[in-house]
Amino acid sequence: MYDKSKGYRFLFGPVPSRRLGRSLGIDIVPSKVCSLNCVYCEVGKTTQCAITKQRFNNPSEIISEFSEHYPSFAQKLDIVTITGSGEPTLCSDLGLLISEIKKISSIPVGVLTNSTLFTDPQVRAELMEADVVVPSIDAATPEVFRKICIPHPSLDISAINEALVTFSNEYKGRLLIEILLCEGINDNFEELGKIADIISRCRYEKVQLNTVHRPPAFSSARPVGSAFLLEAALFLSQRGISVEPVSNYIKDFSGGSMTRAELERLITMRPCSVKDISMVFGVPSSEVEAILAQIPAERLEIRDMSGENFYFMK
Repeated sequence: MYDKSKGYRFLFGPVPSRRLGRSLGIDIVPSKVCSLNCVYCEVGKTTQCAITKQRFNNPSEIISEFSEHYPSFAQKLDIVTITGSGEPTLCSDLGLLISEIKKISSIPVGVLTNSTLFTDPQVRAELMEADVVVPSIDAATPEVFRKICIPHPSLDISAINEALVTFSNEYKGRLLIEILLCEGINDNFEELGKIADIISRCRYEKVQLNTVHRPPAFSSARPVGSAFLLEAALFLSQRGISVEPVSNYIKDFSGGSMTRAELERLITMRPCSVKDISMVFGVPSSEVEAILAQIPAERLEIRDMSGENFYFMK
């Protein structure tokens, strides 16, 4: 993640987000500290499973880096996303970082979270200051939760989901709930019905139904087909849920530019296809391929996903 030529330690992207458009990420949790070890995670397997909030970096250093470099990104962004190579709500400085970033940027500030720390009132209070919160709910029952999320042993999915309901009805910003389906794990209508019962008690803007797109942490995480995504969306809609299936949608920005350093920063954080990179930077696929060819083979990992190559920096 650290780019010596630019001095970035915490910023990455812009990243092509299927949910939010072009996002400048701020990585506030090191790899890979998380409360879950989700089988589908595109960042990789969890190395430190934790539920206790802590300070990972000096917040003034994060804010200083953002303040210095944000102006060069501002016109290219849809959102500034606080995230991490793990779970961002584990960062004890989350509330401070949201507040300070909003003083610098007029772009909406979002937080991506796995929802597990919503049981902590302090976490819910910190997230109140964000413009957009994107929590996940991939399971309603303990058995499915263990299979898809491999949680810290102290976590209780029922308590987590109840806390999500509480937060959603207190929060005044945009709440976009994500459900990610894995074939053979949570892609059954009994589990979806129970998830729908929870969401029906939430105040939210939209539920985004998703599946595995980029190479996952575990090979057991397989995508469901587009036809099933639509069928599941119809099922949830019939239960009164405002839902949309999310494809690999990335806004198309034409007439852009890209350096090798920018490309490397992007694929250090997230595996991307040539099409992903082309669309987020607004450059032809041929230019992407030419720059990828300049990266030494020992630094570049190529992962196949459903017949499409994804590129990731080692």
